[in-house]
Amino acid sequence: MKRPEDLKDMFIHGTPQIPLQIYNQHYPFGGLAVPYHWHREIELIYIEEGCLDMTINTDTHRVYEGEFFCINSQELHQLCSIGSQSSVHHALVFSPDILGFDYWDKAQNEYINPLLGSQCLLPQTIYTEERYGQKIVEIFKEILGLYERKEPGWYLSVKGCIYQILGILAREELFAAVTEDVIGYNRKIERAKKALAYIHSHYTEKIYLSELAQVMQMNPQYFCRFFKSIFQKTPIEYINHYRITQAVKLMQEKDLSILEVCLCCGFESPSYFISLFKKQIGMTPDEYRHALKRKKEV
Repeated sequence: MKRPEDLKDMFIHGTPQIPLQIYNQHYPFGGLAVPYHWHREIELIYIEEGCLDMTINTDTHRVYEGEFFCINSQELHQLCSIGSQSSVHHALVFSPDILGFDYWDKAQNEYINPLLGSQCLLPQTIYTEERYGQKIVEIFKEILGLYERKEPGWYLSVKGCIYQILGILAREELFAAVTEDVIGYNRKIERAKKALAYIHSHYTEKIYLSELAQVMQMNPQYFCRFFKSIFQKTPIEYINHYRITQAVKLMQEKDLSILEVCLCCGFESPSYFISLFKKQIGMTPDEYRHALKRKKEV
């Protein structure tokens, strides 16, 4: 069985010398399905085109073209297409350790060290209609260009751009202090990770509510209320949602029949699988397969 820490994204972003990476994601027919996970890195996301559903901890946002978001270290999050709608977004993922100084100056003491020690947080939402938000997007686009060209000194310039963004957030007093309420909320999230880890490990099998409740050391009724209060879905709804995201991933990576995908993802009824797939993705599995072929031909 997976432990809560197994929800951690174990992918190495960048290299030990350059611990950052940019992901440019274009989904012309939808199909983006990044399930709940967390990582130690900080992530900055800019939506260039279309819209997506983003969940950070328990807050789900419908994010639109031109919007910008920050995901703090250790925050549970997921990102999904809305049906078959097209989208383009860019994500900068970097180790917070690159922000630290050997020299303990005012910036290190007031901003960097509290951020590295999870004593303060970046704001989740950057309001790009405000002047400060427009400037942050401008700097982020500069980072995208630097990363793409990789001219001499590009990494130093990218670090400088990140500090510029942090400086703007400091000027606007947007760093959020970690209060007792936030600490209590985070403990609740940490506890809920146990249920998600079990689901992610056993989604190919039949999962009973009693098993999940036992994992959480709760009675089934209380567990269902607890789960829905956090994720805005019943356990069964989340299990099916996760199975469909895995079905999408499987179809993107392997040439399997619809029945094989259905069975590999824990569904017993092909008709039920097709119905849920269409509801979540906006097209049937067969239509999505044809869309993938069109994408490869472009």
